[in-house]
Amino acid sequence: MQPVTQQAPHQQVLPAGAVAPDFTAQSIGGQQLSLSAALKNGPALLVFAHPKINASRLVVGYLRRMAEIAPALPVWIFSEGREAETLEYMGSGDGAYLKMPVVLDNCGVAGLYGAKFLPATYLIGADGLVIRAYSGFSRDFLNWVANEAATLTNGKPKELISDGDNKGFYELAERGPCA
Repeated sequence: MQPVTQQAPHQQVLPAGAVAPDFTAQSIGGQQLSLSAALKNGPALLVFAHPKINASRLVVGYLRRMAEIAPALPVWIFSEGREAETLEYMGSGDGAYLKMPVVLDNCGVAGLYGAKFLPATYLIGADGLVIRAYSGFSRDFLNWVANEAATLTNGKPKELISDGDNKGFYELAERGPCA
């Protein structure tokens, strides 16, 4: 892999076709997450984020909608923030903002993926290869991911982010704590 410091922030991701590093991690809720085990059932979506980075909050917020588009797709969030700020962002109990597994990563898995600028989002194919990745918030990228994930998992293709959401089209990633 080329040194990521020589690339623009939106290129701070593993390229399409790269082998996605395998890992096992434990979510805040105690769930064991294994990429190789998940890929036996199809693709997976990994998001490296920080609760204090606005682009991360946008990406993670919109990905909450992925369950209705591609219910079979595992969506895992790797927080590079401190525990207190991550828990505050997630919420708790029945009113929890995030219903997907969240890992307090401390640059562990993010380090394997070279996720120095956040958010970094990876769609990983069942074959263990990166299908596509992006660093930052991009409406076009997230809509592409939603449609591709729905196609790969026999879900219901549709836009994740519509014109009515009144958000911009992109927001740059920011240097995270793993840089």
